[in-house]
Amino acid sequence: MAEFDQHRTTYENRIGHALRLSGQEHDFFLKVKADILAELLPCPAERALRVLDVGCGNGGLHRFLLGNAPTIRLTGVEVAADFVAGARDANPGVEYDVYDGRRLPYDDAGFDAAFAVCVLHHVPPPQWPGFAAELRRVVRPGGLVAVFEHNPLNPVTLYIVKTCPIDRGAVLLRAPQLDALLRGAGLCEGRHEFILFTPFKSPGFRRFDRLVRCLPLGAQYVSFARVPER
Repeated sequence: MAEFDQHRTTYENRIGHALRLSGQEHDFFLKVKADILAELLPCPAERALRVLDVGCGNGGLHRFLLGNAPTIRLTGVEVAADFVAGARDANPGVEYDVYDGRRLPYDDAGFDAAFAVCVLHHVPPPQWPGFAAELRRVVRPGGLVAVFEHNPLNPVTLYIVKTCPIDRGAVLLRAPQLDALLRGAGLCEGRHEFILFTPFKSPGFRRFDRLVRCLPLGAQYVSFARVPER
């Protein structure tokens, strides 16, 4: 996956070009996910929550997440070293690391939550169980694991993925498949919600999206579960 380094200078332009059909810029979609993550994160404790973003790319989501949850200690990890260098420049308050795409460079149960945003479809399917197992390993008992993915049941999503050079060779998976993957990694209390039914910023449309999250028509979805308590 280190081949993503070649996209560093053109990443946002290529994403923007692929999203032109939606009428919105990439930041809109990042903010929607940051809002959802802020809702899913464990309730604030006496200490700051440690949160890990696996496959963080250029860290574009982080300013939105920190805007919603300013007390968290955020760490991003990525296989593409050039992306990490750019993320460090853009978000000096976030810790960043590079890894090999297989074993995360962190101790067991070191985070309160871990998430991955549209990363899994770039991982070869035989490595999916290992990816999910690593998310579980680094999160403490009772902590959250959340994975955002493209919804292959949405025709607009399929078109965008097929026309985006960054997604060349991507393998999409349906929400029940991802739920099963998280269960197979030993996570519990799992479920999924569909998101991004409409590409509009107004509060009315955002409320509508919340009301219909059970319908399998959103452009993307989030599957989330908990690490069992010991």
